[in-house]
Amino acid sequence: MRAINLIYAITPIVLSAIFTYLTYASIISVWLAFGIWLSMVVGFFIFIDFYKLSRKSTKYEVNYVSDIKRYRIASFVTSFNENPEIVEGTLISVKLATKDYGDVYLLDDSTDQKISNELRNFCEKNGVVYIHRTERKGFKAGAINEALKKVGDNYDLVAIFDADQRPVEDFFEQVLPYFSDPKVALVQVPQNYSETYSGIAKASKYQQEPFLRVIMRGRSLSSAFSLGSGSIFRVSALKDVGYMDESSITEDAATSIKLHEKGYKSVYVDSQLIWYGEPPEDISAYLTQQSRWAFGYFQLTWKILKSNLSFSQFADYFSGSLYWVKEGPLTVAEFLAPIFFLLFKIPIIVLNPLIYILAYIPYLLISIALFVFAIKGKGEYGIKGFYYHQSIEYLEFLSITLTFFSWLLAKKRPFKVTPKGEGKFDVKNIIPHIIILILLILATIEGFIWLDEAKFNLRLFYSIIINVFWAIYQMPFLIGGIILGKTISEREEYVENVTN
Repeated sequence: MRAINLIYAITPIVLSAIFTYLTYASIISVWLAFGIWLSMVVGFFIFIDFYKLSRKSTKYEVNYVSDIKRYRIASFVTSFNENPEIVEGTLISVKLATKDYGDVYLLDDSTDQKISNELRNFCEKNGVVYIHRTERKGFKAGAINEALKKVGDNYDLVAIFDADQRPVEDFFEQVLPYFSDPKVALVQVPQNYSETYSGIAKASKYQQEPFLRVIMRGRSLSSAFSLGSGSIFRVSALKDVGYMDESSITEDAATSIKLHEKGYKSVYVDSQLIWYGEPPEDISAYLTQQSRWAFGYFQLTWKILKSNLSFSQFADYFSGSLYWVKEGPLTVAEFLAPIFFLLFKIPIIVLNPLIYILAYIPYLLISIALFVFAIKGKGEYGIKGFYYHQSIEYLEFLSITLTFFSWLLAKKRPFKVTPKGEGKFDVKNIIPHIIILILLILATIEGFIWLDEAKFNLRLFYSIIINVFWAIYQMPFLIGGIILGKTISEREEYVENVTN
């Protein structure tokens, strides 16, 4: 399968290079022409994989036996300089869910001594085993591995929860039956963003919905991967693949690949078994989260390319890499193309505009329609969710692009947890978006002026219309992203109203 997988992986680059060679207008703008073609081809590959998974998601059904085997469970809560109040609330929820199945551990890598002391005291008073490391080797994966090597032989399963993701009381009763199949190494439940007190927080929740409600459903029993929290692993399976993968900051997905290579199954249980979750509340926190996820997935790219996954599994994982490239450098190309053509009169692609309109516009409309249809009836998404989703994704283009080049240049990036409960605004985070918006507005104005001059040259006339369309299409989402980036958390106001 590896040869087929590699051919599939290089196809977008090869096709884009061929299209660029056949259509580029100038050596000066050939790089941008390649970026535009790559964006279209990559978008098509992502669309095909989404279509496959959306079809599978309509048949989503996970059955299990009614009897629950008596498993021994270690429940790990991971923390790194987190708000003690949030961590303590999570520990209480995890302890209530774990009951007498096993034990609760706090894996605390905090470097703030005050936080460590408070959490240690809380654990001692509430029957939680406290494990603290002074050296953060392997980051979160390293903490989990060190704990498993110490106590793993005492348990059949290990459940992992982030400091802000709290399970419902019957969590394990809902997930344990799936392990009746000895080939099931992982059961994953969807995360829940319940604390949505800002525009960024609400948009983050909407952004996750298509992934959780469609993509992960379609990947169940095939390529569903650990999301880092709400994950239950079979300890023997983790040992079989050499424990959690410490080479990637997205250790969850990296470990899942190793399990799938070994032939293990992963089950996705789309039930609301997490009742509390903290999304990023401001743009800085959001960009920190997305950059970490993107860098981790870029790190995974070579592992995916070298993996021995089935073709279907490979396509699912590789689509993740393509997604982050699309959201970063290829989005930059999509912004620059109409600006270069309309504002600076620099030709990019030589192509009959009518062919483009007849070929690409129907595909664009069909892909949007499929996306909306696939998510319909699955959560509170709708038109509002679509707009929030697209707008917040436009916020991340620069940070993801910088992350992409950091990965290409093999630069090390420090592990940063997503800040919780901040809700602050830093104007420098939206300055690039404001600049792009202004340039798109100027390009649109120049385009309309140019239309009058080009009315007797139909080829140029339609080329201007296409570029004006793309400039205008991107503006509402850029504006939405800027507005979201400026919103401040209403958490304190909400808490005060509830208290009063």
